[in-house]
Formats: sequence, C-alpha cells, structure tokens
Amino acid sequence: MSKSDKDIRGSATQPHSGPSVDRRKFLGGIAAGAGGPLLLSACGGSGSGSGGPQGDKYAPSGSSWTGYGGEGDYATANGNTEAVVNNAHGAIRDRTWPDLPKGTAEETVDLIIVGGGFSGITAAYEFSKNAKGGQTALLLENHPVPGGEAKYNEFDVDGQTLYAPQGSNDALLPLPGYEGGRYQTFFEYWKELGLPEHYDYVPLAGGAEKLKLAENEYMPMLLPKAYELGFFFGKDGWRINPARNDFKDTPWTPEQQQELADFLNNSRDLVSEQSDPDRWLDTMTYAELLEKLGYSKFIQDYINPLLSVGNFGVAASGVSALGAKRLTLPGTIPSSQAPRFDDVATISFPGGNTWILRSFLKRMLPKAIAGGTDLVSVGTGALDFAAMDRPGNKVRLRFGATAIDVSHDGDPASAKSVLVTYMRDGKLHSVRGKAVIMATGQWVNKHIVQDMPEELVEASSQFHYGPVLTANVAVRNWRFLSNLGISSARWFDGFSWHLAVKHDPAVGLNDKPFTPDSPTVLTLYTPVLVPDADLVAQGPIARQQMFDTDYDTYVAQIREQMTKMFADSGFNADRDIAGIVLNRWGHAYMAPPPGWFFGKDGKPAPQEVVRKGFGRVVYAHSELQGNQNAAHATLEGKRGAHDALALL
Repeated sequence: MSKSDKDIRGSATQPHSGPSVDRRKFLGGIAAGAGGPLLLSACGGSGSGSGGPQGDKYAPSGSSWTGYGGEGDYATANGNTEAVVNNAHGAIRDRTWPDLPKGTAEETVDLIIVGGGFSGITAAYEFSKNAKGGQTALLLENHPVPGGEAKYNEFDVDGQTLYAPQGSNDALLPLPGYEGGRYQTFFEYWKELGLPEHYDYVPLAGGAEKLKLAENEYMPMLLPKAYELGFFFGKDGWRINPARNDFKDTPWTPEQQQELADFLNNSRDLVSEQSDPDRWLDTMTYAELLEKLGYSKFIQDYINPLLSVGNFGVAASGVSALGAKRLTLPGTIPSSQAPRFDDVATISFPGGNTWILRSFLKRMLPKAIAGGTDLVSVGTGALDFAAMDRPGNKVRLRFGATAIDVSHDGDPASAKSVLVTYMRDGKLHSVRGKAVIMATGQWVNKHIVQDMPEELVEASSQFHYGPVLTANVAVRNWRFLSNLGISSARWFDGFSWHLAVKHDPAVGLNDKPFTPDSPTVLTLYTPVLVPDADLVAQGPIARQQMFDTDYDTYVAQIREQMTKMFADSGFNADRDIAGIVLNRWGHAYMAPPPGWFFGKDGKPAPQEVVRKGFGRVVYAHSELQGNQNAAHATLEGKRGAHDALALL
C-alpha cells in the first residue's frame, strides 16, 4: 500500500491536533500587526500527563498550560511560559497598562539593553569590556532567567541529573577553513572565553557502539544516510536506513522514491545557470524553486519539518529560497557542490548552547554563577540573581522585567536620552539612558519603540516569524530504539516528526559508558506548520494552534505517539518516561520572505533599514542576518554594543 501525497502532507505539516482556528481572528490580528490572540483560559488541567516526578505535576509553574518545568534554576523558565506570554500580549501588544508616567525615571544609566538572549548578553559583555570609567548599563529581560532560547531543561532521572536544550543548540567549532564571514566574531569569542576547540566523546557500550549516534539532534535530519535512521510508516511499519537504497523498500510510489532520491542527492540544478544566483534565489520562495525544479508537493511535505525546526519556523512556501540556502538545502546550491555539513565539526553541550551563553555571563560577572571557571561548573553552577543586579556593578542584569515603552526625550534627531518603561511584579518602573540597544526580536520591538520613523515601521513589517515547540522527554533507557537497530527515527503522522539519541561530549559530566540502558533525554524539535496559508499568515495561525493546546494534551500526544512507534520493541510509557517538559517558542525563528535579503520594488532590504537604527535606539538581534543562531546573535550583539558606545 502506497502513501499518497495527501497522506504525508497531512501528517508532517499538521503535527498537533487542537481547537479549530478562526481565520478571521488572525486576519484581524495580522492587519493590526499583532498576530493571533492568546486563549489561555481555554486550557484544561486534567489528563494523563508525565510531569514532575513528585507532587504537583505542574510544579513549579502551577499552570496547566506551562506544565512541569523540570528541576533547578530553569524550572520556572521553560520556553514562553503562561506568565511571560500574558505579560507580553497584554502589556506590549494590547497596551493594557495605565497611563505611563512620562518624563520621570527611577534610575539613570548610560546604556539600557532590552533582551537577555545571546544578542543582549553579548552586547552587555562588550560594554563591560569597553565602557569608560564610571559608565553603567542595565539589561532588562522579561524571562525570569537569562538566555533567551539558550536555556536548558534539567531532569533528575533516578538520581542522575540530565540536561537538554530548550531551543538554541549545536555550535560550529572554529576549525581551519571556516574563519571569516558571519562566523568570525563567534570564533573569536570562542577563543577569548577559553572554550576547548576539540572534544572527545563519552565511550559507548552495551550495543550502542554498534550504532552510529549523532553528536547533535540535527545531523540525522540533514544527512539521513550517515546515521542509523529508521522511517516509521504507521501500519506499514519500520524501514531501517531507507535512504541508503534510495527508498526502494518504502511504501511510497516508485515516482516518489525517485523524486526523493533526486532531492537528497541534489540532482536537479538551475542555480548553476544563474549569473547572480543569490539575487535570483531571493526572488522566490523555496516552494517556488522546488516547483521550477520539477518536484511535486510530496517533496515540500518531506522537507517542511526540517525547514521549520532547522531555521525558519514555517513551510517552504513561507521563506525565501535564499534563506533555504543557509541550510544548503537541495536546489539552492550547485549539484556539483558538496553540502557543508559533510565536513564541518560541531559541538552540542549537555543543555545545548546554554553553556556558551553562561561562559559570557561568568566572564562578565564572575559571581553570577556559583563555583569555579571550569566548563562544567560554568555550565551547571547555581545562578546568583542578586549578584547580577547588585548596585555598583558596571552592568546590572534584571529579570522578570518586561519593557513596554521606549521613547526618546524629545525629537529623536536631537534627543540626548531615552526613557524606558518596564513592568516587573505587576508594577511599572522607568529608567533613563543615553542609548538603548533593542536586542529583542523585531516582532516585539515594533510594539515597544514608540517613535520609529515610517521607513523603519515598514521594514519591520517584513520580519515574519514562525513557532517551534521543543518537547524534552526524559527516558530511563533507549533500549526500544536499539532493539530496532536505530539511534534516530523519522515519521510522517501524529505528534512531531523526528528524534535522535545524542552522543554527548566527554566534558566531565556523566562520562561513564553510555549504553541503551542509560537514561537520556530525547529532544523533539516539533514544527507547527500551516503550509497552505500565505507567507504572512503562516506564523500567526501556527502560533495560535500551539497556544490553544494545553500541557496535558501535548503529553498525551507524546505518549501515544511513542507507544504507537515503539511498543513492539519494548517501550512502555508508564515505566520508561521519567518526565516531559514543553518549551513553546511562539517566535522561534524569523522567516525572511522573497526580497528580504536584497530588497524589492526599488526599496532597500529591510535588515539594512533596521540595522541603521534611529536616534539613540540601536537594533541588535540575530534576525538581521537572515536566520537566527548563536553565531549571528553574537555578531549583531557586538556590532550593536559598539554602535551604542559611539552614542555615549
């Protein structure tokens, strides 16, 4: 029995069930630049979940929507929590606060940084190194913990502590031949922070040594021939490593098998014929490029989940083909060019890129993290929030502080200062600075900054975003995978689409032999896709679907999906799942539309307009590079810091 185009499309692009979506809500929200409304009140609190191991399964959040947050400092900050989302949507988007106290400020600093992710922390770090004597900065972050998407979930599985990324994960190591360009700044920081440039990996035993395990969760998605990857076809069962024989034994039709083989081998090529291939690619969506190459919708449905979780949060129909080139996806590079993933070296620390961000934090404020300066202590030590916001610090970091208004004191062209109003613990506060760095995404900046010129407002409207749900499932063993002879899996129906057992680097944490009976965390980077919507509407509609689904519903879907796939190979959800943490990222990635990189209709590229800033407001976030990752965030954070320092 063959799987039709409709079958694969309906499953891979609709990973979650949930309440029906009223399209009129979204069209109204899009027109207002606000996206879909949040309906948290519709979330129920009952169901069969695998949350906290003891007591309240929603602890410490107490929210049936946020759910169980894990252990440690990040337990109250698993993705966009209910509290964070309600504050952002109410105070920022819907502007529900009372009249602002204009003109007054409780404190004055030289520089205000809005946003505590990689861009904001990098900007604060650069300020701490380059500020003149007596100059001070205040960083405001709306989450209760620094990091943006560079945070981790912590689990206690039968006495062993495990970590898994909430979002930001996998960094390119600074190897010879990859210096320069957009990654140069990141590589320089890597060396400056003293991060090792080579890593051994924990030993494998108990049968794990017979399998090719991935060094990060992404590589089996990108290189399906290189790993022990099983494809699950529902009633048609498993096919083990089908990419290695061009999918000949799959239930897909011979035509689909050939298409997929052509696609993964990058056999079809139009880009080589173009005199200016990048400009040509930026005139169309990736879906349109695939159509020009003669691929059917089947290929779009196959690649959409990877496109979403890998870089853009939306389907092929929602992103410029030049954006897809950032992943060196088939059709965007010449058929004669080897994908860059064949020979690069990456590192995925326990907990993802959180350890890198914490290295910046420890260097800037040594008392911010308890313990020494070795990698494990920096990565896992307790955070000292009082030390980060201590009077007398050159840089103070303040959390749970939602900036809601940024306004120049007078005409931006001549103003000498900027007033920032923020909400914390339900109260309004204000701070005045000589310059402000907006290290938050443009989806929120356009609501916070009040006196943007029209050109910047229009450019900001070209920044579209899509959601991703990161579900971290702690399991007591992964024998159910090794029994199938695989270490990673892909499927086409039900919740999510892909998982992989990660082979951790040997960094002095849990370095004993790793076997199929060892506990681990399976990170399910889960797309929420609406590929048939127009590119502006895809993100808001998908975001609403994610917001309309409570914790228990997602947990039930995860348990059902894993049982369906792995029960016959020994999996038992009640016995084997030790905990599930959900991390919802409503604006996980920016999705550049056609024309975003080079501009169109005679207008400049949107990122060029935003990067210039205006008055005493500087924009510095990774989206300005066309896709979000840690390297791009550090590049823009450093640039933003020096642009701001020039204004002081």
